[in-house]
Amino acid sequence: MTMEGLMVSARSCNRLRTKIKGSLLRQKKNQRQITKGNHSHHTRNGGRFKEHLCKHTKRFGRRRCNNNVYGGGSNNLVIGNFTRQVYDAICTHLKGNNTLHIPEDNVQNILNELQLYPSKAQVSKMLQCAKRYNKNGASDSITFGEFCVFIREMQNQPPIHHRKTSIHKANNKFKSNFQVFLGGSCNPTTWRADTAIPELQKHGISFYNPQVSMWAPELVEQEFNAKQTASLLLFVIDSQTRSTVGMIEVAYLVASGRCVVIVAQPFKKNQTIMGETITDEEYIDLVEGQTCLLHLVKSRGVKIHSDLPSALQCTANFFKNASTSNATPEDQITHKLKRLRQEYDSYGGQVSVDKVLETCRRLTNRKVEAEEVKHYLNGSQPGGATALPFDRYLTLMAELDGCDMCSSEVWAKTTNNNSCDPHNDARLERPLTSTASTTTNGTSSPRYDVFLGGSTRSRVDWRRDVAIPKLKVHGLRYYNPTIRETGGHEGGRAAIGDADVSEWREAIDESRVLMFAIGDDTRSLATMVLAAHHLATAPERVVLCVQHLAADKPCLVHGEVMTKNAVKDYNRARVYLTDLAHRRQVKVFEDIAEAVQEAINKSLR
Repeated sequence: MTMEGLMVSARSCNRLRTKIKGSLLRQKKNQRQITKGNHSHHTRNGGRFKEHLCKHTKRFGRRRCNNNVYGGGSNNLVIGNFTRQVYDAICTHLKGNNTLHIPEDNVQNILNELQLYPSKAQVSKMLQCAKRYNKNGASDSITFGEFCVFIREMQNQPPIHHRKTSIHKANNKFKSNFQVFLGGSCNPTTWRADTAIPELQKHGISFYNPQVSMWAPELVEQEFNAKQTASLLLFVIDSQTRSTVGMIEVAYLVASGRCVVIVAQPFKKNQTIMGETITDEEYIDLVEGQTCLLHLVKSRGVKIHSDLPSALQCTANFFKNASTSNATPEDQITHKLKRLRQEYDSYGGQVSVDKVLETCRRLTNRKVEAEEVKHYLNGSQPGGATALPFDRYLTLMAELDGCDMCSSEVWAKTTNNNSCDPHNDARLERPLTSTASTTTNGTSSPRYDVFLGGSTRSRVDWRRDVAIPKLKVHGLRYYNPTIRETGGHEGGRAAIGDADVSEWREAIDESRVLMFAIGDDTRSLATMVLAAHHLATAPERVVLCVQHLAADKPCLVHGEVMTKNAVKDYNRARVYLTDLAHRRQVKVFEDIAEAVQEAINKSLR
C-alpha cells in the first residue's frame, strides 16, 4: 500500500541500495539464462523493490537507454555504483528512452518504484527547485544529475520522518516502539543494566534489551523484530566474552547499511573468558576475527568507540539531532541543490577534480582522496578533462555523498558523515571492481573467477587437494589467500593484519564467485566475519560451506583440545552465519567438494 508523504530513513535507504545492487546483479545472471529466487526483504514501507525490478527484467530484459551513457561519449554521466544503479532502475521504467532528461510526469512513478514515496506536493516543490538552479534545464523535465541528488537526499532523511508517518506493517505480531537495540556481549557482562539503560532512560530514549533472565522460544521472533525496526543498533564487542556471534552480526548489519554504533575492546594474551584462560592460538584467532571486523566497518566510515560512555553520547546526539531538525524533506533537498549550485558558480562554472575534493570536504566533512575522485572519472571523462558541466558535477557529488552512516542532521546545518562524530575521518569503502577491466558495453570483467576464502590452517588442505585441481580442469582463475601464509614470526604464528584484510577485499572485489569454507578443525572466526559481510552485500556471489566443531567428543584445533564453552561459542557463530545465509536464500553446504562444484557452476554460468 502506497503511503503518500513518506520519506525513507538512512537505515531504509541502505536496505534499498542493497536491494537495487542485488537486483542488478541478478539481471546480469538473467542474461545468462539464470533464474534465482527473489529475496523477500522489505523496505520499511513494506514494498518489494527487488521483486518489482525482477518482474520488469523478465518482461523487458536489461535495457540500454538511447543516450550512450556507458559508451564514453559526451553524454556519459554514469560514473560509479550508485549512479549506475539509478540509471538501470530508471531504464526499467522508461523502457529504453533517453535518461539524460527525465519527464516530470515520470518522476513520481520512478521514485515509487524505488520505494520512495514523497507526496505530489513534495515532488512539485523539488521540481521547481531544479528548474530554478539548472540554468540550461528543460521546462518539462529534470536532468539525470538532479534526479540522483533527489534520491540521495531522500535516502539520507533522518528516521524521525518515517516514525511520524509510518506503521511497521511487516511485524503485525510485534509492535515495536524501540529506538535502540542493545546488541553484543551478554552474560556474564552487565554493561546494559549498569551503564547503558540508565543513560538511555535519562535521555528518554526507548530500547530493547535482549539479555533476559528467563529465555523463552517466543523471544527469538521478538528480538529479531526489535532488531529490524530499531533506528539505531548499539553493539558492545568486549573481551569478557568471545563475542563470536556479535562480530558476525555487526559485520552483516554494517554491510547492510544499518545504523550501528560500535564499542570494541581488545583481547589480551593469557586473559580469562568465562573462567577459562585462553591459549595463545585462540588469542590469535580472536584477534584476527576482531581485526577483520574493525577493518570492514572502518572501511564503511563507521567509527569504533573504545568505551561505552562515548558510544552512549553518540547515541544521544543522534536522536537529539533527529528530533530538533524542523526542516521538511523537500526543504532539505531544495537547500542542498541551492548550495551545490552556489559552490559550482563560485568556481566560475568549471569544477576541477581538486575543486570537487574541496567542495566535498567542506559540505560533507568527508575526507575524500584524490584517487577516489579520479577513479570515478577515469574512463568516463572524455579526453582526461578536469572541468565538469553542472549536471555531471551533481552526479559526482551524489556518488560521493553516500548514506552508509547514521545521518540525522539537516545537511545545511552540519555534515553528512558516516558516524556520529564529526571528527571521524574514516573513509567510505571504495567502489567495487576498482581494478577490473571494463568491456565496451560497460560490464566489468572480473580478474578472478573464484575467491577461495576460508580456513587457512585446516589439517586438510582442501584448496590444494580439491578446489584448485577442479578449477584448473575448467580453466577457471582463482585467488588463494593462503599464499601470504609463508610462516609467522620466529617462535610463534603471526596474526593477520589490516594489510592482509585489505588485500583480500581487493581480491574479493575482483572475483566473480566468493567461496567461504569454515572447517570442522578450525575456529574460522575471521572467515565467518568476511562471509557475513558479503552475505549482506552480494549474496548471489557467495558459496558457503559450514562444518561444525565436534561437541560430543574431544575437539582438536591447531593441536589443542577446545573446552566445551569454546566449542559452544564457535558453533553458535556457525549456526548464526547459516541462518543469515538461509535468510538471503544462499545454500549452505557441509561437504567441501560439493561447495567447490557449486562455485564452479556459478563461475561457468
